[in-house]
Amino acid sequence: MAFLIPAMALSYSIQAPMRLSQTRATVRMDMESAFAAATGTSQGAQDFLEADPYYDQSGVPVNTYKNKSPYLSKVISVKRIVGPTATGETCHIIMDHKGEMPYWEGQSYGVIPPGTNPKNGKPNTVRLYSIASSRYGDDMTGKTTSLCVRRATYWCPELKADDPAKKGVCSNFLCDAKPGTELKLTGPSGKVMLIPEKDPNADLIMVATGTGIAPYRSFIRRLFVEKTPYGNDYKGLAWLFLGVANTDALLYDDEWQACLKSHPDNFRLDYALSREQTNVDGGKMYIQDKVKENAVVLFDPMYLRGVL
Repeated sequence: MAFLIPAMALSYSIQAPMRLSQTRATVRMDMESAFAAATGTSQGAQDFLEADPYYDQSGVPVNTYKNKSPYLSKVISVKRIVGPTATGETCHIIMDHKGEMPYWEGQSYGVIPPGTNPKNGKPNTVRLYSIASSRYGDDMTGKTTSLCVRRATYWCPELKADDPAKKGVCSNFLCDAKPGTELKLTGPSGKVMLIPEKDPNADLIMVATGTGIAPYRSFIRRLFVEKTPYGNDYKGLAWLFLGVANTDALLYDDEWQACLKSHPDNFRLDYALSREQTNVDGGKMYIQDKVKENAVVLFDPMYLRGVL
């Protein structure tokens, strides 16, 4: 067995100034509207971006856009997808590529944040992010891409606060973006994480912590959400292990629950919540502990024919 480990504006009235809470509510409502407009449900077959046969990986696009000539995209929506007690902030970001920057599940996009590096005065360099949507995008038009990004911050013990000088340049740029924000993109890159679709009976064992869930969301959408040729042929088991700190930090749980309901024989889900669960030794439950709990099934060829 092999193993796969529209721009938003806020107006103010001089006669009746808007309260901060009202402003925040307006922002949330506008962002939710943008997100709703950028997502969709399958109305027909997703087959217009397939190879022939669909599992032929010889034509996978790689490095269509490079650092010196990046693709200019615009943000469609940014949505916080974790609860109030999650450890940090994670956002789901949808961007438009107009069908001009196609990619396959398991690939990455590079993002070049604006500004310069204070250490050398040179323009900021590219950061890679795994793509969290299938090749058809969350709206299933084949013209958008989604990223799952956690805001990187640094807690300074001396300041007893986040040090803005040490925050993640690109992750904060993306999480603070608004509909219409321009992005410079490179890629797509990578062929190592592509789904081995030639065998529709192969079991897929997916192990992720935090935003490492991104490529697996693209896999699962291709398998169980969209009406793709691979999804139609698939007879194996897709088993997802996801590790996060607590329930509020769970990512895309509503999507996983819908897949469990629609494909109970082909999808399995296990969570490792390090601050809410304990392992067999009484310690915190980490992803490796959850995998170990299922070792008999995972590593016995009598049970699975998997790719982890």
